[in-house]
Amino acid sequence: MKNTSIYRVDAVILFVILVVVSLYYGRIFLIPLTFGVLFAMLMLPICRKLEGWGIKRVPAILLCILIILLFVTGIFAIIAAQIASFSEDLPQMQTKLQQLFTTVQQWVQEQFGIAPKQQIEMIRKGVSNFSQSANKTIQGLFGGVAGLLTDFVLVLIYTLFFLWKREKFETFFLRIIDRDSQAEARETMGQISKVASHYLGGRLLSMLMLAVLNGIGFTVIGLKNALLLALISVIPTIIPYIGPILGSVFPLVMALVNQSPGVGLAVLVVILVTQAIDNYFIEPFVVGSSVDVSPFLTIVIIVVGEMIWGVAGMVLFIPLLAMVKILCDHIPALHPYGDLLGDESGEPPWMKKMKEWFAKIRGKKQG
Repeated sequence: MKNTSIYRVDAVILFVILVVVSLYYGRIFLIPLTFGVLFAMLMLPICRKLEGWGIKRVPAILLCILIILLFVTGIFAIIAAQIASFSEDLPQMQTKLQQLFTTVQQWVQEQFGIAPKQQIEMIRKGVSNFSQSANKTIQGLFGGVAGLLTDFVLVLIYTLFFLWKREKFETFFLRIIDRDSQAEARETMGQISKVASHYLGGRLLSMLMLAVLNGIGFTVIGLKNALLLALISVIPTIIPYIGPILGSVFPLVMALVNQSPGVGLAVLVVILVTQAIDNYFIEPFVVGSSVDVSPFLTIVIIVVGEMIWGVAGMVLFIPLLAMVKILCDHIPALHPYGDLLGDESGEPPWMKKMKEWFAKIRGKKQG
């Protein structure tokens, strides 16, 4: 019994090591492929809807690709337009930064007796030490983003072929499974497809609504370049838990540097309020429980994803972990792993009641 347990543990550890090594060394090929699979799952309901309206498959797929291109192009166009207006304020920002730096120098000299030249020398040493450790991280982040942009065409090609030959891939997986298990396999593949489409679609819709709320809030408080800063604050939120913190830093710093501490405080209040609305109202209904994974393991998989695939891993490993959980739930031998990965808290009671209430309203309208 003990030998069997040891062999089983060894087999699991070896399997995990092989998976991690394969993911790391195959990331150049696997990252665009994974994005292509997830985009195909995201666009599959739209493609089927277009085909149901009488549009042939190839034109329907091309329309789906066009939707992706328009969405990405629209985001970059808005950011480019806002950056152009943002650049006009750079001279004024430089002046305020110089004034702020001089004020800080005087305060440090009065409080600690350190001359401005000594302060500059200390800052240089600190920046030199910090840059050595931070430079690799920043290069990795920008390299990951640049790699995603470079491989975008390849992702679209993968998406096109996955949508075009979707029955062929489904038939392949069913043929390598026993006939007695094919019905359950179909159900498993359907759930995996829904997880990807619900998570990515819900996450994008949640980000769009959060951008609108931030844009309105920033405009009301008089923050300059409100639309650009709203978009910048929302883009990192595609990464749960960590993203909202990263996204709030830049608008807050710009408000403090470019305007006043009062505006900075107002920006902080807007971010806290919109994040609360997103966490407790928007995300539970839009994203829902599509990714039924433990919050602790979600944070772990984000860290692991960044170590293996960089920025792409922080985005992709969450739906991939949810897919692994679905497989574990449908394979009896892997049920313990499915329970380990699962979120035991489930949906809060108030959200269940709200969904039941909306379902009743829809039922009455359809009736």
